[in-house]
Amino acid sequence: MGIDIFLAIADLVVACAVTWLIIWYFLMPSAHASDQDAGAGSPANPPWRDPEDWGRWGADLDSRSHRLLRPTIVSALLTAPVLVLDLFDRFGPDLMPSWLTSPWVQAILITPVIFYCGRGILVDGWKAMTEHRCSSDLLAMLATSLAYLYSLVTCLAGSQLPEGSRSPYFDLIGVVITLLLLARVIGTRMEASLVASLNHLTEIRPASGLVADPEHPQSVPAQILARDRIRPGDLLLVRTGERPAADGVVESGSALVDDSELTGGDRPRPCGPGDRILASSKILEGRLSIRVDAVGDNTYAARLAKIIPQALVERSPDMRRMDRIVHTAIAMIMILAVWAFMLWLMLGPQPHLAHAVGNAVCVLTIACPAVAAMTIPMAFRTSLETGLAHGLLFTSPRAMNRLGRVRTLILDDSSLLDPDDSEGQGVHTESLTRTATHLRALRVSSLILDGSRQPDDRIERAARQAGVDMLITQLTPERKRECMDRLNHDLTRTSRGVPADRTGQNATSTRERGRTSLVALAAATTADHELTDKARVSIALGPQFQADAEGTDPMQPDLILHQDDLDGTGRAIELSRATTQVIRQNLIWSTVYNIIALVVATGICQPFLGWMLNPMIAAAAGALSTILAMLNIRRLHRLRHLRRRWLHLALIDTDQLPTVAARRPQVIVDSQWESMQEGKDPAAALH
Repeated sequence: MGIDIFLAIADLVVACAVTWLIIWYFLMPSAHASDQDAGAGSPANPPWRDPEDWGRWGADLDSRSHRLLRPTIVSALLTAPVLVLDLFDRFGPDLMPSWLTSPWVQAILITPVIFYCGRGILVDGWKAMTEHRCSSDLLAMLATSLAYLYSLVTCLAGSQLPEGSRSPYFDLIGVVITLLLLARVIGTRMEASLVASLNHLTEIRPASGLVADPEHPQSVPAQILARDRIRPGDLLLVRTGERPAADGVVESGSALVDDSELTGGDRPRPCGPGDRILASSKILEGRLSIRVDAVGDNTYAARLAKIIPQALVERSPDMRRMDRIVHTAIAMIMILAVWAFMLWLMLGPQPHLAHAVGNAVCVLTIACPAVAAMTIPMAFRTSLETGLAHGLLFTSPRAMNRLGRVRTLILDDSSLLDPDDSEGQGVHTESLTRTATHLRALRVSSLILDGSRQPDDRIERAARQAGVDMLITQLTPERKRECMDRLNHDLTRTSRGVPADRTGQNATSTRERGRTSLVALAAATTADHELTDKARVSIALGPQFQADAEGTDPMQPDLILHQDDLDGTGRAIELSRATTQVIRQNLIWSTVYNIIALVVATGICQPFLGWMLNPMIAAAAGALSTILAMLNIRRLHRLRHLRRRWLHLALIDTDQLPTVAARRPQVIVDSQWESMQEGKDPAAALH
């Protein structure tokens, strides 16, 4: 009796000491700061650190996928016979030769699995531990190492162990490593798909162009110039099958142009004099003479190749917060495994050691907190690729999150006027009509700020035909900025009705900020920079990014669209909301799954139900939960219901859309700025 009390006290002391060691090593402030610095390099968040290394990273990604595929296949082939032997040993021991029942056979098959196939997992787990960083690979390393050492003990000294403690866990090791390798293959291929899209944008950029003399295009022969030697004002000649090396406006000629790789268009478009051509567009048929106005890094294609890596490198506050939560959760799981081992060793039924090891391994293998850490960055990367295929360029994860919370879209008059119309009479009426209809379906209010000094019938007719919620006209640039401030203050509110401050950040709690409804401004890139800087969510329409009078670049917008693609705002909001929904689903699934799985894995149900969780089932559940989360994110690539809606809206006759829009009252406000000064809030009409 005294020996039992002494052993129990010793077990408690050891458990407390290991618990303190885990807290000190992983959760102390210095270790936590190390985790923040190293979080971007974890396997859940691969190192997209430096945009300059993007080409090298993309070239290595395919080879990584192939390198992962081989050990995954080898691991599956070696694990399969071990599972078969285990099944026969459990249900038909008399059907096998006696030499096959030896645990050494399983040890010979699984040893290459853990040291060859699972070498990357063990190395990543050890690296995470040395960096004071908690990761899913660390849990896998601890679980497989504990199971392997215990299984070797059963092989070497099985006769010295109690009767019920002689079963090895080699099958568990094979299942864990195989499923984790499979999850890595799926994740790597998802990343490779995005890298291939960016590499394609880089590869299709022509290295040179045929430039004619702008003053004597007929008499002086054209010459081939390198891409960096072409200057604004040059006359670029492009023929069938070629791609222009710079952005510009067509001066003469006609051609069928395919710019879907840049704008996400679904069909080639005919181009003639006055139409805008983007660098890297493909001339399917015809000849064009293009007056260059953007060259080198100022072209739309070059901006894409620069913005996308920057968007992937950036880590939003949500990502960093989730990394900290997952870091703490994994440390708690290790502590839970320690106490599960000690309590089952002290209080569990015979055989104590087998039950203690089994439950500790179950806790380590069934937990899957890394789903929460990988969900946000992987969902953003997938949505970024989907958006590029539809002409939407999100410039950061934070931008995508903010677009999903937009409830009011303000359209500047610069986004409605056609800059290629030489007579100044062009208004994107059809695009505005589709946009207003799409936004109304999303329960997003639409508002137009018209800065024309005199009454402009073009914009008013377009606004009435489209059925926008409000039109404010005859605004000077100064009053337009003041109006933007007023609308931001009145329409940017949390669900509790607390207005946000000038920086777009609420003085309330983080939970309330998450429910903030934002106001977005869509304007051409030639619009007033002071106005666009006031927008909490900025949407730029047009491929050019012009510097201001002081020569500095304007603030990076949250979303970049093609010039006449107003309805891209609706598609972007809908895609952002779909991404947020997938992230929320994965986070809810991860939280509920981990709570239930850990409760079951500790064996707390054994006294009441009389059964315990099989470690192999725990390993399969943990790995499959990761794979299911990846497949749920993969749905963002398809989004069939959204694509059908977008295609239907693009093909429907715009003459039918106003009847749809007219089902709700339309509020048109003309030159009523004074009423705003008197306290009459025109923004109330949007509610």
